[in-house]
Amino acid sequence: MRFVNSVGLDAHVGFEMNPSKNSLAYDLQEPFRFIVDLTAMNLIEKGAMESKDFIRTESFSLRLKPTGARNVTEEFNSVMNGKVEYRKKNSSWGSVLLLKARELSQQLVGKRKAVEFSKLFMLGKGMIQIS
Repeated sequence: MRFVNSVGLDAHVGFEMNPSKNSLAYDLQEPFRFIVDLTAMNLIEKGAMESKDFIRTESFSLRLKPTGARNVTEEFNSVMNGKVEYRKKNSSWGSVLLLKARELSQQLVGKRKAVEFSKLFMLGKGMIQIS
């Protein structure tokens, strides 16, 4: 939402319209959904989550307790602020997301021909390059 709003776009106007949701924010996050997966894998590998971090609901699904939510939030922020190589420069995922939102905004008003949401490549430990 922050990136969509910061470039002057309306989060409710996405590619799949649903006025009750922030459609554009959801659309923009899709190419970066792997960051959440990476966060979960990091937490598992570190052994940072325990059964005490979850609560089982009446429908037998699991929900995060505040301790678990704090762990996930801290790890997610760490991944988002971690270094990533983008266009041959060191950046953060937050910066890349902001840049992509800006490029989308420019494309929608005709100042840019296309927005690149292309393949992702793992480049060693913790480095990912978007080509």
